[in-house]
Amino acid sequence: MGKLFGTFGIRRIANEEFTPEMVTRLALSFGTFIEGRTVVVGRDPRKSSEMLYHAVIAGLMSCGCRVIELGVTATPTLQWACRQWSHWGAMITASHNPPEWNGLKLMEKSGKGLDPEQETVVEEIYFKENFRRVPWSSIPQETVKRPVNHDYVRAIISKVNAEAIRNSAFRVVIDCANGSPALITPLLLSELGCRVVSINSHPDGRFPGRNPEPTPQNLTDLSTMMRHGDFDVGFAQDGDGDRLIVVRDEGVFISGDYSVSLVADTLAKRMGPGPIVTTVATTHLLKEIAHKTGRRFIATAVGDRLVAKALQESEGIFGCEENGGMIFPDFVWGRDGAIAAAWILDIMATTGKPLKEILAELPTYYQVKKKVFVDPGKKEKIIRKIDAVTATYPDRITLDGYKVVFHDDSWILVRPSGTEPLFRVFSESRNQSQAEQLVEEYLEIIHGV
Repeated sequence: MGKLFGTFGIRRIANEEFTPEMVTRLALSFGTFIEGRTVVVGRDPRKSSEMLYHAVIAGLMSCGCRVIELGVTATPTLQWACRQWSHWGAMITASHNPPEWNGLKLMEKSGKGLDPEQETVVEEIYFKENFRRVPWSSIPQETVKRPVNHDYVRAIISKVNAEAIRNSAFRVVIDCANGSPALITPLLLSELGCRVVSINSHPDGRFPGRNPEPTPQNLTDLSTMMRHGDFDVGFAQDGDGDRLIVVRDEGVFISGDYSVSLVADTLAKRMGPGPIVTTVATTHLLKEIAHKTGRRFIATAVGDRLVAKALQESEGIFGCEENGGMIFPDFVWGRDGAIAAAWILDIMATTGKPLKEILAELPTYYQVKKKVFVDPGKKEKIIRKIDAVTATYPDRITLDGYKVVFHDDSWILVRPSGTEPLFRVFSESRNQSQAEQLVEEYLEIIHGV
């Protein structure tokens, strides 16, 4: 973990640590790293985003970078634009974090997030302040404003069976979290012939409707509408649109493990060769799907850019994370909630089955996911204890945290957070009580330190 960058990009409290001065220096560092090449810049609708957006643009232009402005857009939309035009990217967003946060995600010309090695170079430039400054005569006089939200929506429609979806006339509820998806996903669903009810669908950086992270406790309005309304499916996104959560009839929240498995199962049956890529924290149902369709299964450390990199290197067909993030390598090299929604509708339309029935056809796995805050001074001691406890198991994976896979393919994963004083404890089993017992066992170990 670098001094500045986290799992993907940089996030801090806006106007405290994450100030215009800091952001301008970051933009200068990035512009220096890419030697003044063209950069596509976008932002989410947070209260601080426009301020920081202009700081990024100023820093880039000082390096001689030509800037293409997308304005308010989703992170995957910007990544799609980078890939279409082969330009570097910078996105002002804190994704699912609370409203006081903001951040910066930097992208390669493919649209994938920078590799850790590239981030290290950017950090070195930042701390040494060895910036590339062009003479006044070489500063670009103006930016190029090029909104692409509608182009992006049309591109998604071209990737799915739009005719079948339109013929189905699905009734859909979409919760946009008052974030960037409000400008994209309701339009996409309408263009696909759905009868759409949108909630939290106006961009508002205060996030008045709900916390932007699409967890069950934050989606009570959506669940209530699904229980009492006549809808085929409900969707929810986070603040910058890279994740999708699915809610079926009766207001039942579908775990990210199952929504990604549903799409993986369909793509594995439809597409040519290539592995399925996910993280060590995601369900083994994906491994089962891969093996049944004669594919490799690749697990990476947690982080969508790591999944995207593995997809690029292996020529994989699909990548995902347990939080509902899905990567479609023929479209965007990152998680994309809008095209994920379109694919869910494609599956429902082409099978002619309700979502509940389609999900029931998948094998049953039980997941338990908890996080526990700890005294920061005890973090390293807890890590040593978990290391010692798990070292006796023959099938231990230390790619990201400590994961033990047992003889019946049930597993436990303990991961320390890289940014907060907490541990995440995930388990999975074919037996629900076993999954619960595994988590409780390791929570007791953590609390006992």
